[in-house]
Amino acid sequence: MKSLKYINKSLEKSFKILEILSKSLFPLKAANISRKAAISRTTTFRLLSVLSQLGYIHKNNISNTYIMGHKAFQFGETSDYLQSISETSREILEEISSQTNLITYLAMLEGSQIVHSDKISSVNSDASHRTFRMRLDAHCCALGKVMLAYRPENEIAAVYKRYNFYPHTNNTISNLNDLKKHLSKIRNVGYSLNYGEAFDNTYGIGVAILDSDKRSFAGISLSGSKNLMNPKTMPDYVQLLQKASTRISNLIVDK
Repeated sequence: MKSLKYINKSLEKSFKILEILSKSLFPLKAANISRKAAISRTTTFRLLSVLSQLGYIHKNNISNTYIMGHKAFQFGETSDYLQSISETSREILEEISSQTNLITYLAMLEGSQIVHSDKISSVNSDASHRTFRMRLDAHCCALGKVMLAYRPENEIAAVYKRYNFYPHTNNTISNLNDLKKHLSKIRNVGYSLNYGEAFDNTYGIGVAILDSDKRSFAGISLSGSKNLMNPKTMPDYVQLLQKASTRISNLIVDK
C-alpha cells in the first residue's frame, strides 16, 4: 500500500509502547516493555522519556516502572489501566454502594495526586455507575492518604520533595512531617479517614487495594456527610471496604 511510506517509525514504536502499558494491570519496567514491544532498550528508554515528558505515561522514579499517564486517559476508557480495574471491581463496588446508600469511589495514585476512575451511587439507579476522570491532591482525601500509606517511604519523600501543600480547607494536612505521621497511623489501623480535608462538610473512608507485595495499586472509598460518617456506622463501613478490597485484589492479582 502506498500509505505505508508515510509511517513514522518512532511514532509507530511509541504507539506500541502505549498499547502495551494500556493492557497491563500493573506498572512495567523499561526492560519488560522493551521485550514485549521487540524494541531495543536504547530506543525504548528514549521513547519512554519523551512520552513521560508529554504526560502520556507516568514514571515512578523509585521503582523505575511506568504506567499510563493522565493525558492518555483523555483518549478513551476502553483499555487503560484504570478501566481494567474498574471492570473487574464493578459488581463489588455496586454491592457496597447499595448496602450503604453512600457514594463509592475507585481511584489510583499518580504522583502527588489521585485519578478517580469510578463514582458509583445507589441513589440514582439510572446512573449508578459512572466512569469518569477527576484528579485530586492525595494529601487531602481518604483515598489518596491510604494509597500513600502503602507505598515505600523513599517514594513518598521523592514525590513530596519540592511540593507545596495546598490548604483546600482548614483541616487539610499542611506539611510533609504531619503527612508522614498520619500515614503511619493509617498503616496501623488499615484505613484512612477524611474529615472535610478536601471539601468542607464532605467526609470519607478509604481502603487501599494491595498487590502481592502489599503495595497499593488502587483504592476504594465511601463518601458522605458528617451525619452519615459517625462513630456508630464507621466500623461497619470499614469492614465492608476491607472485605471488598481483598476480593478485588484477589481477582486482579490472580489474573
